[in-house]
Amino acid sequence: MTMRLLACLAALLLSSSAPALAQTEHRVIGADPTPRYIVCAGHTLVLRKQMGRDLNKDGSRNKSFTVWIDRQNGRGFAVDGATKLRFVGSPHGKGWVYAPVDAKPCAKPTPEPVTPTASPAPAPIAQAKPSRPLFGANLSGAEAAGNDAIRPSLDDFKGYIERYGFQLIRYPLKLERMTPARIEELKANVAYARSKGVPVILDRHDYTWRKPEVMIADWTAFARNFPDDGSVILDLVNEPRGFDDPVVTNDWMQWIRDSKLIIAGLRKNGIRHPIALEYPGWSATFRFDKGERPGKACESAGCAIDRDKSGPLDPINRTYINGHRYWDKGSSGTSMSCDITWGPTSGFDGFAAQLRKRGLKAYITEAAFGASHGVKGNCKGIGADAIAQIKANSDVLLGVTWWGGGRIWPESYLFKVEPKKATRFEVEVTPFIRQLTGRD
Repeated sequence: MTMRLLACLAALLLSSSAPALAQTEHRVIGADPTPRYIVCAGHTLVLRKQMGRDLNKDGSRNKSFTVWIDRQNGRGFAVDGATKLRFVGSPHGKGWVYAPVDAKPCAKPTPEPVTPTASPAPAPIAQAKPSRPLFGANLSGAEAAGNDAIRPSLDDFKGYIERYGFQLIRYPLKLERMTPARIEELKANVAYARSKGVPVILDRHDYTWRKPEVMIADWTAFARNFPDDGSVILDLVNEPRGFDDPVVTNDWMQWIRDSKLIIAGLRKNGIRHPIALEYPGWSATFRFDKGERPGKACESAGCAIDRDKSGPLDPINRTYINGHRYWDKGSSGTSMSCDITWGPTSGFDGFAAQLRKRGLKAYITEAAFGASHGVKGNCKGIGADAIAQIKANSDVLLGVTWWGGGRIWPESYLFKVEPKKATRFEVEVTPFIRQLTGRD
C-alpha cells in the first residue's frame, strides 16, 4: 500500500503562524481506506496522536495490526518500503514524528517544463516514472445503452476514492449526451477527484472510429472543460471499430495514420491532456503484438506502430497505449470462469515487454477476474498474477481501472466491484476490493 504526500494536507493542519516543518515531514491524516502516500528514505511521518499498541519496541508493527494506526484521524495507513519506524519527537506540538528505519530511496520525479505560450511548437513534456502504478476502477452509468439515469454521482466518486481507496477512475460516457448541465456535473466530480490526487480517465465509450477532423473537433471542444495538468486523461474511443479503409476492414495502418493526425490536431488546438489510445482488436493486451513477419499485412497495433514512419505518435509525448484484458473463453468478458487455454498467468508481463522495447507506456483501462460476491477458483491465481505483474512492470504499466464499478450494475453482475447497493459504503471494505486496490 503506497502513501503519497498531498501538500494540501499539511496546509490544513498547520496554522499560518506555526513554523514551517521540514520538507521531509509528511503529515498523515488518515481515512479508511487512507489516501495513498509514498514514504522514502529520509522522510518522516507526522501523526496527530502517538502510536501505541501497534508499535513494538524495536520499531516494527505488531502482528495483530494489519496496518499502522493514526488513532485520531484514521484506522490505517501503510509505509511503502519501510518495515520499522522510530520515534523522532513532537515539533511545535503539531504531531508525533516517526522516521522509517529501513525505507528505500525514491527517485525524484522529473518536472514538466513550462512551454512559452507564444511558441507554435511546444517542447515534449518529460514523463516522470510513477513509484507505483495506480489501481482504479471504472464508474459506469453515463455510457449505458439507451438510458444513463444512474450516472456516477459525487457520492460515488467519494465512496470509491475515500472509502474503497481507488487511485484512478475511468468514467465511460456517450459524448453526444454531454449537455452543458451534465458537463458541469462531471466537472464537479473531476474537481473532487483532483483534490484527492486521483486522475480521471474520460472514456468515449461508443466504439465508433470517426474521421480525424471530427475526432479533433469533438475532443477539442470537450477537453477544454477540464484541466490539462495530468488530472484528466482522454480515452478517445473505446475498443474502436468501423474503419473505412477501402482495402482492409479494421485496418491497423489506418488506425495509426489517423491516430497521429488526431493527436497532432489536438495538440495544435492547445489540448495538452494526456491521451490513452485504444486500438483495433478490442484493444486486447494479448493482441498488441502478433509478431507479423516482414511482408505480411499488420494485424496488430504493435506492427502498425513499428511500420508507420510518418512522425512521432505525440508531439509532446503524452500519449499512452490503452489495453483491455478479460480471461474468460474468447476474452469476451461474458463469463466469471477463466479459460485455462490462456495459461495460468495474466500475460501482463508479455504486454509490458512489448511496450518496453518500443519505448511506450500504457494504462490497462478494462480488466476483470471476479466480483465482490465471488471469484472462481480458476481465476484467483490469474487475478493475483495480474496485480503482481502490474506492480512489477510499473515502469511501463502506469495503472489499471478494473471493470464493473458503479450503481448501474445489478447485484448478480459477474464483475460487480461493489458489495450490495444498500450498504455498499457502510459495510467493511471487502477483501476483493482490497485486492483490486493493490493492498492485498
